[in-house]
Amino acid sequence: MKKYNIYGILFLALLLRLYHISFPIAGWHSWRQSDTAAMSRNFYENGYNLLYPQIDWGGNTPGYVESEFPIYQFAVSILYKLFSTDVLWGRLLSVIFSIATIYGLYLLVKKIISEKTALWATFIYAIIPLNIFYGRSFMPESAMLMSSVWGLYWFSRWTESNAVRHFILAAIFVAMAALLKIPSLYLLLPLFYLAKLHLQKNVFKTKDIWLFALIVILPVFGWYFHAHQIAIGSGLTFGIWGFGGSHKWGNFDTIVTLKFYNDVFFKSIAERHLTYIGFIFFVIGLFIKRKSKEEKFFDYWLIAVIIYFVIVAKGNQVHEYYQLPFILPAVVFVGKAFDKYLDIDYIYESFLNKPIAASLVILSLLGIFTLSYLRYERFMNSESYNTSLFELASAVQKKTRRNELIVTVSGGNPVILYLCDRKGWNSATTDLDSLFLGNKVKMGAKYLVGQKQSFQTIEEAKMLEYVCKKYNSIVDTPDYFILRLE
Repeated sequence: MKKYNIYGILFLALLLRLYHISFPIAGWHSWRQSDTAAMSRNFYENGYNLLYPQIDWGGNTPGYVESEFPIYQFAVSILYKLFSTDVLWGRLLSVIFSIATIYGLYLLVKKIISEKTALWATFIYAIIPLNIFYGRSFMPESAMLMSSVWGLYWFSRWTESNAVRHFILAAIFVAMAALLKIPSLYLLLPLFYLAKLHLQKNVFKTKDIWLFALIVILPVFGWYFHAHQIAIGSGLTFGIWGFGGSHKWGNFDTIVTLKFYNDVFFKSIAERHLTYIGFIFFVIGLFIKRKSKEEKFFDYWLIAVIIYFVIVAKGNQVHEYYQLPFILPAVVFVGKAFDKYLDIDYIYESFLNKPIAASLVILSLLGIFTLSYLRYERFMNSESYNTSLFELASAVQKKTRRNELIVTVSGGNPVILYLCDRKGWNSATTDLDSLFLGNKVKMGAKYLVGQKQSFQTIEEAKMLEYVCKKYNSIVDTPDYFILRLE
């Protein structure tokens, strides 16, 4: 296999991720992207204090919020200072991290299995729809995935070379992955397997392993302890430690239901991530015999992610991007299946020796391309300038002053606040009674803004009619409104 093939895959991945690269924050998962972008803008405008990230929905407070380590947002804010505050820079940084993830995965799979499997795995990873979408979204997921892959790669190198630089790089990348997303501590399981396999002695009696664990865990503990103190002081949080009920963690009543497994493994992983065809090859790859003990590393990686699914059950059931870590080891098994049935170096001979299998692989690749395109097109259709959201944001900027606080009707989505470049509160349509709005007026709110499409039920329509009659209208169109709260 010629070495430049991986560069062709990286170039294809880059082209796919550059589409809509400068589109404003809107569309699919705009709520998560607008929060991330708001932090970057607040770093840029309010000083580069990495330890105190700020969001826009903190009302009349500074907006300090409990969050994951905001190094991605901080890096984007530096790009803002160097170039401009265009969201292009946040998206472009995600693209760079996504490309680095693909290359790191190639090196890791090539080292442990083979180059051909590595090329198949990275090719599939490059083209499946959610990897493309989140590989260019204004979110820290790309940075987390990159850190995960490179942490595992350098640790694998260290177990064989014992080189200090490999040890340090592995610890830094794994720590960064956990700082960006604390569930990334699941990486310790496949790391433990590699250590046990290569060190040829009791892992728990190895000083280097304890040092590695300290380098990873201490900064993670330090940051999340500090972040929780922010939550205690401000009352603002992304619900990192919410446990049970509707929160992300500890949903034991959820994991005993068939619906959870159907939602996560079939509706999300099979349909949205791998596409059904890719999922079938993933299952086939699971049953291909491992050629070495080291190859079982990918089994432990996969098991570790499934354990994370169980622990963070509600988060995974609700958000499909929570399964992005699963896709990294999953495409390795897809790659193994493709490599088994189609030798890319000798395609002609593959058809002679295994005509049916080779034909099915080619048709499957075409199917994955088609299904990925259809899924990705749905995401891109949501990123349209033909929406009243941008008109509303423009109207708010014209009719209000930047230091005036607003209440948005957005069901918790902070995208209106972000696009308007205003601070204030998010509210649901059911919140808009006199008590709620009166309280916000006392806290300094000047305007109520929203899109009328948010009011869908009869009760919500009555609520919209009520507030429009009660408060003075500044702007009132068939699509949106701006009311003065007096």
